[in-house]
Amino acid sequence: MLKRRWLINLGLAAIVLGLAIAASLERQREIAATTLTAIQPDAIQSLSIQRPGEPLIRLRRDDDSGWQMLEPFAAPAAGAPIGKLLPISTAFVHRSIPAAALDLHQLGLDPPLIRLHLDDLELRFGATEPVDEHRYVQIGDLVHLIDDRYLPQLLASPEHYVNRRLLPTGFSPMLARIDGRPLSAGAVAGLAEAEALRVEPLAGQLGGRVLMLESADGGKALRFLIDEGGTRWSRLDQRLSYLFARPPLAEADEDRALGLPEPFAPPFAPPSTPMDAFGTPNPPATAASPEAAEPPGSMPRQRFAPASEAELLQLRPASATEGIELLPPPERAPMRTEKLRP
Repeated sequence: MLKRRWLINLGLAAIVLGLAIAASLERQREIAATTLTAIQPDAIQSLSIQRPGEPLIRLRRDDDSGWQMLEPFAAPAAGAPIGKLLPISTAFVHRSIPAAALDLHQLGLDPPLIRLHLDDLELRFGATEPVDEHRYVQIGDLVHLIDDRYLPQLLASPEHYVNRRLLPTGFSPMLARIDGRPLSAGAVAGLAEAEALRVEPLAGQLGGRVLMLESADGGKALRFLIDEGGTRWSRLDQRLSYLFARPPLAEADEDRALGLPEPFAPPFAPPSTPMDAFGTPNPPATAASPEAAEPPGSMPRQRFAPASEAELLQLRPASATEGIELLPPPERAPMRTEKLRP
């Protein structure tokens, strides 16, 4: 009898243990299914980041050319930092609380510190809770607590999301001119793989040489302003500058082989044209003297001064309209002659 009772108790204990294990597994499955959103990272087609006092960062996925930045710069976007941010859509949620039960202002959610849009869904980021330092994220009427691992991407500057490759994806350089001088195909071949150390917004006065680059497929040509050292390449249409450790253009080596002065500036090249950050040229005004125009060894010529003011007044017709005064001619230099050398 006693043995039978022990068997019954043992069976009941096994049933209770089995139920506990099943409940634990079900709870783990529920926890694993608790994510911040139902959107998969690969399905996200656009995102935007808005911080108070900072420019809006707006990005969009393109099926052919990958991610593109729309604001604040119109440029190809870098896939690596975006790839670190997209998994936030499936971030694990430690706890969810109705927003009506919380002081949203105290949690940094009214107004939010950061607004993130994943397609049409808005995520509002606030402060962190003091115990586990989980980040408050509001979506609709719920406030969720998630791991605070995405803050570096949310606080990154706009240029952090710009692709550091000099040329767009699929752009194959073919024809190039620098200050109007054609470049060889070998000089620009390496530009297809050139990647800058960093990208910066345009600022201040800009100067350098103008490089026009055409694609092999006949697409839109690119225009760069290259500084004297050849390490800063600026695109005025993007309002961005690409900075390199060494000049990516092989023209420097080509010119050195030809014995031309550096940095890759042939004697017959036109002077650099200073520009401001908006691409407005400001060329210096120079005037060549008459003596500089004469070839060496030529016979000196006699030069005649222009007509005097009295002679010009005799040649000018009278005004045909009453009340209009004819302006006097500008002052002229006195007549100068040069004697012929024996």
